[in-house]
Amino acid sequence: MNFDYKLEKIQTNALSMEFFLVPWDTEIMEKPVAEIRCLNVKIPKQARNEFQTFFDWCNDHKIALINCRISHDQLVESMFLQAHEFRFIELNYRPQIKNLQNLKILDDEIDIVLAEPDDRLPLAGMAGSVFQHGRFHQDPRLGVGLGNYRYKSWLLNAFELSHQKVYKFMLDQKIIAFFVIEYPEQGHAFWSLTGLAPGMQGKGLGKRVWRRMMLKHQQEGIDTISSSISSHNITVLNLYLSLVFRFPTPSATFHWRSTDTQQ
Repeated sequence: MNFDYKLEKIQTNALSMEFFLVPWDTEIMEKPVAEIRCLNVKIPKQARNEFQTFFDWCNDHKIALINCRISHDQLVESMFLQAHEFRFIELNYRPQIKNLQNLKILDDEIDIVLAEPDDRLPLAGMAGSVFQHGRFHQDPRLGVGLGNYRYKSWLLNAFELSHQKVYKFMLDQKIIAFFVIEYPEQGHAFWSLTGLAPGMQGKGLGKRVWRRMMLKHQQEGIDTISSSISSHNITVLNLYLSLVFRFPTPSATFHWRSTDTQQ
């Protein structure tokens, strides 16, 4: 899968934004997908005309879906997007824990093993069946099937990317969970994708698995852990709270969907 993209910009006294064609979601949807990386509306009335330049670019590229995340307190930008037929999908939280080395974390009999190539398809199958709260799942114009396929592709791609590691969690010789982890900077681990295996939910394993990963990071010298969670996933939000993670300012996710491609 292609992960290269070209960043485009609009910079005026009324509107500042960055956007790009998203090759990975384009491959999943089989239709062009764009993302607005940042948006700052300074003079709304004037910005409407200048925003049309972005839509002209979308028309040229036959964009079927646009994703945009802005800070939850950007109310001017939120109203601006909604006036242009963007629809609110979720709040996205980035829980984090700092000073990991100062925490006392109990050990557990759960084993953490770096996933091997033979694990690629089984783990991808798990990822494609256990998630319910992704932004594709929450947008009724996209559907559960596309959301499941996106998570399956996410796991498959993680085996190909040098900056990501895939771990499996073993208990009684069974895979009970999987994590995809990145290290954006020294001493910082980002949990890109985390999930329990099918049938493992509701057994009290979530807290044990997450805590076991925290202990491994502590032993590696990691001091900061962060992740990404949809506001729709109340169970996992409560899990992170129970593990003393803290929640910085969330982002609001909006989707625009072409009327020519809606189901």
